[in-house]
Amino acid sequence: MVQETFVLINCYLGKEQQIIKSLQKLHNVKEVQATHGVYDIIVKIETETEGELKDTVCSKILGLKPVTSVLTLQTE
Repeated sequence: MVQETFVLINCYLGKEQQIIKSLQKLHNVKEVQATHGVYDIIVKIETETEGELKDTVCSKILGLKPVTSVLTLQTE
């Protein structure tokens, strides 16, 4: 079963477009948008397992140097 998850990302000032380009290359990423407000970017990802979700968020998204923090929101 495919699980949709939204990830809200904070990053260093001026690095939004760099991160968006990197995120668009990831297999599980379905949508990416820059935002205004508390968070800089919102990402919609689709995964089939909790392990795949953890790997995508912890390794691939948080592994991007300009990313400073994330908030992960899972749907039901």
